[in-house]
Amino acid sequence: MPFEFVIYFRLMWLFVIIITLLMLFLCYLYFAKQRAQRQESQSIAFSHLMIEGMETERRRISRELHDIILPHVNGMPVSDQIRSICMDLMPPDFSRLSFKDLLADICNKFSKRTGIECAYFINNDISFTAVSAENKLHLYRIVQESFTNIEKHSKAQKALLVARRVSNEAKTEDQSSDNILICISDEGTGLLSEEEGLGMKSIRQRAAIICAKVDFISESSNGLMVRIEIPAVT
Repeated sequence: MPFEFVIYFRLMWLFVIIITLLMLFLCYLYFAKQRAQRQESQSIAFSHLMIEGMETERRRISRELHDIILPHVNGMPVSDQIRSICMDLMPPDFSRLSFKDLLADICNKFSKRTGIECAYFINNDISFTAVSAENKLHLYRIVQESFTNIEKHSKAQKALLVARRVSNEAKTEDQSSDNILICISDEGTGLLSEEEGLGMKSIRQRAAIICAKVDFISESSNGLMVRIEIPAVT
């Protein structure tokens, strides 16, 4: 057998082996991606069910406080606090109330309850009409939880909520395709450790359900910002 033919034959086999290994590697990547997507989908579905159960329990507790406890303390100083708790536990009527007004109401109630100065800037040109009622509830709870974390952990004297439009890189010429950005910040202690508490995990779970991007931006002794970017249609 000529030497040139032997070399050609070996190169062919080497080429076949390389192509086969490459195809096997690509198959592995494909199935690994599919498995990761299934796991992510299952995780989101589990989070959805868990949060749905939490909302059901919130409604039950609110009704029991209102129907069983409140009548016995009506007229006492504590009755106003119980009414406030009931209102916070029950979801707002998004078909009747403006979501921008609800954001402002969260800030006002937070400031009144905690004594922490809370300012808010909500651009007039943003609209939540494309956001479904279910996703509005998740977003509402995210904002509530963010302020609860400020109250419990930040030791802050000031808080701020900003809501505005932010350019969507994938948008068309239609300006309404801009995403919505909501930032809740304080000037407190910031994150004291890398470990996230239940409140932050709940925020991440709800953000995943509504396909929103959430970031916790913290600098030592310079407060914490919760940044939520909501897709234009969600």
